[in-house]
Amino acid sequence: MWRDLFVTVAQLIVASPRAWKELKKEEKTESDFLSHFLHPLFGIIALATFIGGLWFTREGDLESALKSTIITVVAVYGGYFIASYVMNELAYRFGLEKNLPRFQQFVGYASVVLYALYVIIPFLSDFFILWILVLYTIHLVNMGAKFFIRVPEKGRVNFVLLVSALVVFTPVLIQSIFSLMIQ
Repeated sequence: MWRDLFVTVAQLIVASPRAWKELKKEEKTESDFLSHFLHPLFGIIALATFIGGLWFTREGDLESALKSTIITVVAVYGGYFIASYVMNELAYRFGLEKNLPRFQQFVGYASVVLYALYVIIPFLSDFFILWILVLYTIHLVNMGAKFFIRVPEKGRVNFVLLVSALVVFTPVLIQSIFSLMIQ
């Protein structure tokens, strides 16, 4: 399971058109996607955030590490669900049928760069410039729209821009709001 998770993430980042085609062929069930990809990835994010908040920050203590972990997990889960539901509700505008499990898989796979950054940043918190790598999400969304979701050509640009914004900014917005509320 762990090997498959890392291979999928690496393939999406390195060879995204081929990876999206393979994911389309696999036809994973919602349960398989959640239990073999998304939840383990979120677990890694939580562990990295906790360890980074405990040992790799200037004022790392148990309380701040736990708060940071809770905020991050809520942000990635919330961003994932909100982006999926918004895509599902706006599917008709792009000539697509509503299919929430398919959109959830799409958002989960399209967010791998963001999730990788959530794993790396707690250890390298001074390198804020790494967040610029999140722009690669636009490419992932474009390839996924073409090969996984099969968005018609005429609406693909708007679809890619909307979904990229949802995937990137929803978790960031949730994290910002919760950071202000909790800390």
